[in-house]
Amino acid sequence: MKPWTKVLLFVGIVGLGIVIMMGLVKTRPQPGKTDTGPAAPLVETVTLDAATHRIEVDATGSVQAARDVLITAEVGGRVAAVGSNFVPGGRVAAGEVLVQLEPERLELAVARAKAELARARSELALEQGRVEVAEREWTLFDDSNRNGALARREPQLAAAQANVQAAEAQLREARLNLERSGVVAPFDGVIQSEAVEAGQVINAGQQLGRLLGSERFRVQVSIPVDRLQWIDLPDAAGQGGAKAQIRQPNTRSQRQGRVVRVLGDLDPEGRMARVLVEVPDPLEGPTPLLVGAFVDVHLLGRQLDNTLAVPRAALVGQDSVWRLTEDLTLERRQLKIVWRGRDTVFVPAGDGLDAGDRIVLTRLPLAVDGMGVRLAESGTDGDA
Repeated sequence: MKPWTKVLLFVGIVGLGIVIMMGLVKTRPQPGKTDTGPAAPLVETVTLDAATHRIEVDATGSVQAARDVLITAEVGGRVAAVGSNFVPGGRVAAGEVLVQLEPERLELAVARAKAELARARSELALEQGRVEVAEREWTLFDDSNRNGALARREPQLAAAQANVQAAEAQLREARLNLERSGVVAPFDGVIQSEAVEAGQVINAGQQLGRLLGSERFRVQVSIPVDRLQWIDLPDAAGQGGAKAQIRQPNTRSQRQGRVVRVLGDLDPEGRMARVLVEVPDPLEGPTPLLVGAFVDVHLLGRQLDNTLAVPRAALVGQDSVWRLTEDLTLERRQLKIVWRGRDTVFVPAGDGLDAGDRIVLTRLPLAVDGMGVRLAESGTDGDA
């Protein structure tokens, strides 16, 4: 084959290859256009139900003894014995002897009072005899110039009668002091402190200890003044107050109580109202309620009829929510909140929201009215 023929053959083959490649490039399929816009956000929702809800007021308080007395001696003397339960933390019953004094000195006082009464009665009998004699003399010698009362010894008789009455009172006092030689508990309680020992000489009025009543304690609870209207307050007799639940922090212990009093002044520090919640049998159970403890108090308030419970997580700002429409778009609704709880707010049904409405729980910082969303539980797309 001639050289120029080879050159022409090579050029033809290369040209054919170029033509084929250009044809392939022109006829290849073009990639389709894709929508690069953002996807609708996923949201969680809750469906509202109209019902009767009870308001719950959360507060804190401190435990106080409902009955707190100082144990004092009514008579003086030497202490013969101290009760085994008369120690800090000891539980005592009403009428139980806490301190017993030596009775000898008081028994002698009773004996002296009896002797004095006998002497006074004897003197009265003698004086009554003298009066009889004087009256007979007065009858025999009716002297109009003489004072009849003096002649009949009426002043002396009155004095003798007064001496008898005084001796009787002295005997009663001596016997009463003898009875008081035993210092007893005035009610069931727990000993808070004691300051007496056997053999010690004590004086009348001396403080021997402190007793706290164990039948019930009270919790002084501070709440905002505007929340008093939402709880049932007791009447003048302390009846009809709101129920309460009392819980000690970091424990599982929970006790039931009731509001029995509203104090007549505000807390000078926080300017809050104060109520007293009475708790029965505070020392019973595995975790006793102790005086001075700070506790959490849950007051059960009044009922709200035909209201919707809206989770606080759904609130946008202070008083709005995002309502989810049927076509999965957002609609902002303004609320008329009648009560704000710790986790829930209550609104009247039909005033901004209705029973059956779905509201959004998910935070949507850039949400606007009409924006489409997807339900997190189903993944359904909304309108973009």
